[in-house]
Amino acid sequence: MLGQTISHYQITDKLGAGGMGVVYKALDLKLERVVALKFLPNDLTVSDRDKQGLLREARAASALDHPNIGVIHGIEESEDHQLFIVMGYYEGETLAQKLSRGLIPVRESLDLAIQIARGLSSAHARNIVHRDVKPSNIIITHDQVAKIVDFGLARVVATAGSTQSISSTGTLPYMAPEQILGEAIDQRCDIWALGVILIQMITGSHPFVRPNKGAMTYAILNQPPVALDVVPQAVQPVAYRALSKKAEGRYPGADEMLRDLEASLAEIASSPAPDGEPTLTSSINARELKQYIENASTPSWAVGKPGKARRLLLASAGLVLAAIAASFLPPLRERLAGLAYASGERHIAVLPFSNSANDPEYGPIAEGLMDSLTNELSNLEAAQQSLWVVPASVVRNRKVNDPTSAFRELGATVVVEGSVRRKGPGAHLTVVLIDSKRLRQIGSTELDDPSGDLAALQRQAVTDLVRLLKIKVTQAAHTPAGSVAPSAYESYLKALAYLQRYDKPGNADLAISALNSAIEKDPRFALGYATLGEAYRLKFLMDHHPAWVDQALANCRRALEIDDRFPAVRVTLGQLQLTLGKNDLALQEFQKALDINPRDSGALIGLAGVYEQMGHIPDAEANFKRSIALRPDYWEGYSDLGAFYARQKRGQDALRQYRRVIELTPDNPEAYSDLAAEYMQLKDSESYAAAEAALQKSIQLAPNYQAYANLGWLYLDQKRYAQAAAATRQALELNDRDWRVWANLLLAYTWLKDGEKMRTARAKTLSLLEQYALLNSQEAPVQSMLSMFYAEDQLREKALAHANAAFVLAPKNPWVLADIAETYDDLGDRKRAIQYARDSLKNGYTLTDLQQRPALLGLLADPSFRPRGKQ
Repeated sequence: MLGQTISHYQITDKLGAGGMGVVYKALDLKLERVVALKFLPNDLTVSDRDKQGLLREARAASALDHPNIGVIHGIEESEDHQLFIVMGYYEGETLAQKLSRGLIPVRESLDLAIQIARGLSSAHARNIVHRDVKPSNIIITHDQVAKIVDFGLARVVATAGSTQSISSTGTLPYMAPEQILGEAIDQRCDIWALGVILIQMITGSHPFVRPNKGAMTYAILNQPPVALDVVPQAVQPVAYRALSKKAEGRYPGADEMLRDLEASLAEIASSPAPDGEPTLTSSINARELKQYIENASTPSWAVGKPGKARRLLLASAGLVLAAIAASFLPPLRERLAGLAYASGERHIAVLPFSNSANDPEYGPIAEGLMDSLTNELSNLEAAQQSLWVVPASVVRNRKVNDPTSAFRELGATVVVEGSVRRKGPGAHLTVVLIDSKRLRQIGSTELDDPSGDLAALQRQAVTDLVRLLKIKVTQAAHTPAGSVAPSAYESYLKALAYLQRYDKPGNADLAISALNSAIEKDPRFALGYATLGEAYRLKFLMDHHPAWVDQALANCRRALEIDDRFPAVRVTLGQLQLTLGKNDLALQEFQKALDINPRDSGALIGLAGVYEQMGHIPDAEANFKRSIALRPDYWEGYSDLGAFYARQKRGQDALRQYRRVIELTPDNPEAYSDLAAEYMQLKDSESYAAAEAALQKSIQLAPNYQAYANLGWLYLDQKRYAQAAAATRQALELNDRDWRVWANLLLAYTWLKDGEKMRTARAKTLSLLEQYALLNSQEAPVQSMLSMFYAEDQLREKALAHANAAFVLAPKNPWVLADIAETYDDLGDRKRAIQYARDSLKNGYTLTDLQQRPALLGLLADPSFRPRGKQ
C-alpha cells in the first residue's frame, strides 16, 4: 500500500499493525498536512448498522478537544469499500515502545499518568469511555505530551457482525474484571487500565503477568496485584484503589484519580531524596489503605450464593501480551525478581510419576498416584487462596512431562516430580519439588514403607511438600483419605487411572471393579465410596441404565456417613439430583461443595446445569465459562460448554467448542462424535459429509456406542435405511440399554417395512422408555414419546395424559409438538393433529422433518394440511 494514493491521501509509511487494524502515515493532499490513517481489519465484516455506529463513535470522539487526546479528523471509505479513520499524526513513540526499554522514573511515570488521567477525565465528562486504554494506544510526543488514541474504536469492532469473532472489548492484560466477565462497563474500566499502566511504568512489571492467557485471566479476576511493594508509599493507595476487583471500589471517574495522582506527585517532589518514599499524609489513613488493598485482593469468583447474570468472555486468541524487556538497574532487578510469582503465589503441577522398576502391576498405580497427590494438594488449595493446583487431567492431556513445559504451557511455577516402586513387600516413593521458572530444585524427599502402605507414603509426601513450600496448613485443608488399608489404596489408585479416560470403552467398568475391591478390603474407606459413586454416575451418562443412579446415590451417601466434608461427593450428588430433575436439591448440593471449596470447577458446572434447567440461561453460560477459566486447558469444560450451546441452538458456537476439545485431546472419540452430531444439525450436504468423516474417525480411534448410534441417525436422515439399521445394531452390540437407540432402529425397520424386526425393536424401546421415565419424568421428549406408543396401542387416556405433560414441559419444542401430532393422528383426531404439526413448523421444524416420520405421511397428504412454517 506504500506509495498509493487513497482518496486524497498519499501513503508514505507504515506505522504499525495489530488486532484493531493497520496504521499508515499519509499526506493529506487537499489540506497539505500529515495524518495517520487507520484501516480496519480486512476480515472485519461491517454492516450498514455497524458503519452508522462507527460514525457515531467517531463523531463523539472527534468532538473531544483536549491536548492529551489524539484528534480524529473523520472516517472515510476507499474505492474498494474499506473503512479507514483519519487521525492526527504525532512525532514520537508509543508508551509501549518506551516501556520496552525498561521502567520509567517515578516522577516521570506520575507525570505521564496525570496527563493520561486528564485526557480520560475530559472524555468521561462527555460520557465517552475508551474501553481499550493500553500502552500502545498512548503516544508520547517529542515534547513529552501524552496523547490517547483510538477512542471509541474498540466497541464498534466488537459489535460488528464479523467473521473475526471478537467477543469482548479491550486487550486482556489491561481488561478490568467486568470486561472479562462480559458485564456492563463504564468509565471505571478505563480507571483499571490506567492503574495497571501506572504500576507497569514505575516497576517495569505488569501486576498480573503470567506465562499464558488462562493464568492471566485467572489472576486478573481473583488474585492481588504484585510488584506494589516497590511502588512509593504515596502512590500505593492510588494504585490499589484503581485496581479494585469490583468497579464500585474504584475511583468513580478519572477526575478523582487525577487529583490523587497530582497530590502524590507533589508529595514525592517535596521529598529530599530523589524518588524518595515519603510517609503517608492525612489525606489517606491506614484504615482506608487497608480497604483499598482488600478490594484489590478479593477474588471476583466468590460463588457462595448465586449472583446476578454474568457472562465470562475469555480473551480471544488475538489478545497477546507484548513482551517487555525490563533492563533494570541491578539492585532494583534483584528486588523485582520473581515478583510475578512471589512467595505468596504458587501455581503447582504434579507431573506423571514414573514406575521406576518397570513393574507392569505398578503402572496404573503410578498413574493414579499422580491424580491422588494432585487431589490432596487441591484440598490445601481450598484453604490457601495463594495456591493454585493444575488438575492432573490437564497435565496429562497436554502431555506435559517436564518443568519447562509446565511453566510455559500451564503457568505452573512449581512442579512435583516423582517415582514409585516396589521394595520387597514394601514400597518406595521419591518426590522432588522444582522451581520450574528458574529450573532449580527446591527440595526432595525419599520415603519407604515396609508394609507397602502407599496412602501413608502419600500423606508423608504431602507433609514434606507443605514444609518445602513453607505454607501454613489450616483445619480447612481437609484430607479425605484418612487411614486406609494399603491394599485398598492400591486398588483406589488403579481406579483413578481408569477414570481419567472414562470415555474409553471398558474403563468405567475396570474402575468400578477396582473400587469395589477397595471398599471390600476396607469398609471404612470413605474416599473409595465417594469415587465409586462418581464412577457409577459417569457410567450412567454413557448408557443411561437407571440402576447406576441407585448405585451412585448409595455409595455417595455411604461416603458422607463416614465423612461429610467431601466437596467431590456433594458435586456427584448434585449432578445426580440434576439428572433426576430435582433442581432445588441439586442447587443445595453444589452450594455445599462451594462452601467447602469456592474454587471447585465441578460445582460451577453443576450450578450451570441447574440454572439451565431453571431457564436462567445467562447464569448458566457464565458458570460454564467460569469453570473453563479455572481449568483452561482441560477438554471436558469445553465439551460441557459445547453441549450447552448445542442445546441452545447456537450451532457455530458449539462447533467451536468441540473443535477446541479435539485440539486438546486429538484421540478423544467422544469429541468427534459430538462434533458430528452438531454438523448433522446444519442439514446440508457438506455438513453431512463432515459429520460422517468425524464419526468414522471416532470409530477408528475406538469403536464406540455413541459414534455408531450417531452414524445410524445420520443415515436415517439421509434415507440410507439399510445402513442406518446396520450402524444402529453395532451401537446396540456395545450397549443395548438406551431407548433412544432402539427407537432409531425401530424407525429404520419401519421404513424398511420389516414387520418382525419392527415388533421386536418396538417392544424393547417401550420397555426401556418406561424404565427411563420413572427417573426422568421431567423430560418432555420422554413424555411425548410415551404418548405416541400408547396412542398406537389405543390407550387413549394414558396417551393424552403424557401428551399434555409433554406440552406443559416444552410448549415450543418442535420435536415434542410433532410427537403430539402423531399421538392425535393415531387416536383419530386429525384436526388436532394438523394443529400440532403446524405448530411444530412454526417453532423450527421443517416439512422435510415431518416427512421423515412414517406415521405422519397420511396427515401430510391430507388436503386440509397446508404447511405455514419452514419448508
